[in-house]
Amino acid sequence: MLIRDLYSLSLHNLLLHKIRSLLTSLGIIFGVGSVIAMLAISGGAKKTALSQIAAMGIDNIIVYTKVLKKPIGSKDGASRTLQYGLTHLDLANIRKMDNIGHITTARNARVRITKGITPMDIQLFWVTPHLMTDLNCKIVKGRWLSPPDFKNAQPVCVIGKNVKRKLFNLGEKNIIGKSILVTRGAFKIVGIMENNAGTKLEGVNNLNDSIYIPSTTGKATFSETTTETGSRMLKFHHVENDILIIKVKDTSVIDHTAKRIRSLLKKSHREKDWGISVPLTLLKQKEATQNIFTIVMGSIAAISLIVGGIGIMNIMLANVYERRKEIGTRRAMGAKKRDILFQFLIETVFLTIMGGIIGIGLGVGLAMVVTHFSGMPSDVSMWSIIGSISISGVVGIVFGTYPAWQAANQNPIQALKAE
Repeated sequence: MLIRDLYSLSLHNLLLHKIRSLLTSLGIIFGVGSVIAMLAISGGAKKTALSQIAAMGIDNIIVYTKVLKKPIGSKDGASRTLQYGLTHLDLANIRKMDNIGHITTARNARVRITKGITPMDIQLFWVTPHLMTDLNCKIVKGRWLSPPDFKNAQPVCVIGKNVKRKLFNLGEKNIIGKSILVTRGAFKIVGIMENNAGTKLEGVNNLNDSIYIPSTTGKATFSETTTETGSRMLKFHHVENDILIIKVKDTSVIDHTAKRIRSLLKKSHREKDWGISVPLTLLKQKEATQNIFTIVMGSIAAISLIVGGIGIMNIMLANVYERRKEIGTRRAMGAKKRDILFQFLIETVFLTIMGGIIGIGLGVGLAMVVTHFSGMPSDVSMWSIIGSISISGVVGIVFGTYPAWQAANQNPIQALKAE
């Protein structure tokens, strides 16, 4: 028989039993659907995690202050001073190292910010000029802190996009030019900043939930020693730098540079009151971990494809038994074994590929539903769709070969005698 005749005959037989064909394909439909959905959810989580790390800057080294549980320093009556963290001397020594481009500093003013009498989860930082570009943020309204702001220690600020929602009423659309009152100062808003990647630094709740003022303004307004109340003993925190964002010149030796910084800080600090992270290293580690997670997720989902393939094989074997008279008649009319074999094999591949196509739609739909109700991102990649269709075809060939071989080897005389 011509190959087109085999295709036509196979499709005709499947359409004669539409419900049975659909039920036969259910295993493949749900198998492919689960593979697509799980890979999409895993891919979305991977993309989000990697973008958050990448937003910290793959050419950056982040050094931050850790709060000590045990105080270091003086204790006088009902007060004690906690001295810890990165010092100005640390900053000066790091600047002298090779492979250092520029260093952005951020200092938490540790002031209480309220809306009326309600405390708000908002932090105020005094920062140096490059913070916005170093952390891949953008201005959505107004402007960033300008050189004259730093030179003249202007009482201005840039706020994260969530600060507007927390401190101002919904009806207030234009807040540029308005002032934010905090302890010991008032700062005029000149811009609104946004960080889409959800970048998080140690000691920073969220970049979008913070207020930023020039470092010169912070030094003129606040002291490096802040007070903590609400405890039996008054605590004074003496911290010179909370965060150092170190931009390197050559990323190929960034790990070596980070090791030298660790060595320097170990020598100059009695306690481990600092931490260090290298976004490029974190990016590589996270990517490797996510790849393993994706493989595991895909493998678990692929098991359902195997189960679906076994189901198709069983049903096709039963189909061969039911169609013995058809097989015997065709053999008696001159059909060869290979014609029978290819006919049943094509029917199986048709079923699995159509099941795969329906399964892709189901998987994409499931991923969209999960994203809608849970907020988890999803990412349906083209390779997962192509791979699913290809695997469906392979499943059809692998699990359809044995039933097709059984059909081709039916004894024509015995088949014609079958009731």
